[in-house]
Amino acid sequence: MTRELLPLVLLVTMGQSVGQSELAFPQIVVGESFETVVQVSNNVAVTDSVTFEVFSGESADLANGAPLAVQVDGAVPSATFVRQLSPFQDLSLRLSLADSGLRAGWLRIRSNTPGGKVSASLFYRIRQGTKVLDSVGVTSAERFRFAQIQFDDREEAASTGVAFINPDDTPVDIAIDLYRGEERLETLTLQLAPHQHFARLASELFPQQSADLATMVIETSASRSIPILTLRLDGTQLTSMPVRPFGFSLQYEIRDESEALLETGYWVFDSNEFKLIGSGTRTDLSPNESFTVVGTWFGNSFQCFHRQALEDGSFGTVVFNGTSEGVEKTAGAPIVGRVTHLDGAGNVLSVNQFSAFSKF
Repeated sequence: MTRELLPLVLLVTMGQSVGQSELAFPQIVVGESFETVVQVSNNVAVTDSVTFEVFSGESADLANGAPLAVQVDGAVPSATFVRQLSPFQDLSLRLSLADSGLRAGWLRIRSNTPGGKVSASLFYRIRQGTKVLDSVGVTSAERFRFAQIQFDDREEAASTGVAFINPDDTPVDIAIDLYRGEERLETLTLQLAPHQHFARLASELFPQQSADLATMVIETSASRSIPILTLRLDGTQLTSMPVRPFGFSLQYEIRDESEALLETGYWVFDSNEFKLIGSGTRTDLSPNESFTVVGTWFGNSFQCFHRQALEDGSFGTVVFNGTSEGVEKTAGAPIVGRVTHLDGAGNVLSVNQFSAFSKF
């Protein structure tokens, strides 16, 4: 690996977990006729020790974020339990609370084995004796720096709810903006303490608005991200809904040291946690020609790269490193920096200036 490529690797891998796997489910429900079934798989060819931790939501007798003891397959209640999974083993666990009122909370699943990797999903179900009346499944929640949730509650008895958590050990600030089209109707801000859980219906979050067809945009503190889940209730029937990454577009220019314009184009990104993935187009290409662009945006630090065909038919890499005057999604904050063209072996072909702007 050449020296020029080292900063690229360091930034792109920043924030990713190394050697372990941790999953979060921002909502579980147990008690009364509700139970939650967790399905987990060991994805590597070594035995993995997997820890399950259950935390309470808002409750009359437990602090929000406190350990919540549940029954696992009918056993004695416990808030933390460990299972050994052999290579590629699948496991299902039923979480319940017999003779208890309804309780909500969240679940964390963590691999304790270096190099371990687990995947998981869960489903909520309502039982009447041995009969299952309703169920809905969800995968582990992605972490978002920005997210958007579209809801349409115009039908009778329709309600859309959002659940998110602070899985970390320090507080996190969260802003929820309600939009109808381009119009921002209302903003709600809150802070979640470590391990706290938050779950509300859209009508509870914004009771003064008649916006039954609108979009919520959720934004966290500049250096943070949180897992988010959306569920929709139609009468007594529960359905999972997608949480979408918040996207934006940047126009860019590349100029040499004499300020001569060398290239201009657009990037269209989705932002998932601090990772960027999208497509790019250049003004010298036809409208249907595009290329994949990936990178990161962490606070004021911006980086993206894409492959580019060279004159000899081989492929090189174009790397943009820059800083922004505002953190991600700050309206109108330009990005300036250097763009480096590398050949297939990582050798520098050219270094020029770039700027990106017209963010929306």
